[in-house]
Amino acid sequence: MTNILQRLPVACPYHLAEQYLAAIVGPLAENGKVDRIELQSPLDVLDHRLVRLVKEVDVTYGRGEDPMRFDQVWTVNWQPHGGGPYPSFSGTLTVRADEDYTGCILELAGAYEPPMGAVGAAFDAVLGSRLAAGTAAELLRALGDRLKARYRENEDSKRAAR
Repeated sequence: MTNILQRLPVACPYHLAEQYLAAIVGPLAENGKVDRIELQSPLDVLDHRLVRLVKEVDVTYGRGEDPMRFDQVWTVNWQPHGGGPYPSFSGTLTVRADEDYTGCILELAGAYEPPMGAVGAAFDAVLGSRLAAGTAAELLRALGDRLKARYRENEDSKRAAR
């Protein structure tokens, strides 16, 4: 089992980020719907060219629970769409407050089992865990972009109403 912990600061106030994320993943969680998304993982290769590995995954969300009852927590699981030598992931997606509540931190924590037994474990030790971390960071970036866009739309509509 390989653990992942990725955090991303987002320029969206904490209380609004909770609302926006609930609006994005809440309906999927409540209806048991699968969200098919394309995850991309950056990989630095020879000559420092950037290659993107791309895979569609089927993501499911559920309501999670923060034992302190402070932060909003969602369970998140994904399976590679169509199978293949890709790991499945199980973990939590959490919206946390930054130091002064003017922004938030998206956190993805969880674990995956490298596929293909000992060969997969060796690949994971050399390269796979870096790919997984990049993929997790990409998912957070995509969600963070959606939160920031909703926040900008809200702020723009407030200004237009004045």
